[in-house]
Amino acid sequence: MLLALALPAVASAHGGDRDRGHGHRGARACRAVSNGHVPRGLTAAQAQALATACTTRANALAAARTAFNTGTASALATYRAAATPLVTQVRTAERAKRTACRADRASQACADARTALRTTIATVRPQLRAARAAYRAAVAPALQTYRTAVRAAQAAFRTSVDQALGRS
Repeated sequence: MLLALALPAVASAHGGDRDRGHGHRGARACRAVSNGHVPRGLTAAQAQALATACTTRANALAAARTAFNTGTASALATYRAAATPLVTQVRTAERAKRTACRADRASQACADARTALRTTIATVRPQLRAARAAYRAAVAPALQTYRTAVRAAQAAFRTSVDQALGRS
């Protein structure tokens, strides 16, 4: 349960799937062109322009991802430094409870271990939440920049594909 509190930091660090081009209308065409399959009805010049647009898009997305990872590395390291000992405390309390309750779930030692685990979780939860909030606040500007760069790369890709295919 408590480990789930640490997951949002990892998710925001990666920007989520929507920023990676999965499911985007151009992703399938780029994958086909990179595998050597030219979409039906395209001339060689159009296929080359599509390949160039795909390469440019991939490079722009990679550059945005690299800039995000570089810009947020210190915030992620700070978050991990704060969260790791707290998660370790909870894991230790969970192991102690499991060990104490393994022999007899009705024993006093098991009841004490459960109480200690609840106390540990109650103590650690606000600290983890504060660390997560600090991480998100530190990452927010870089995440906004990343998403703006992704949108710009996608828009440039759409424009270049539309020009290559003769659409207006």
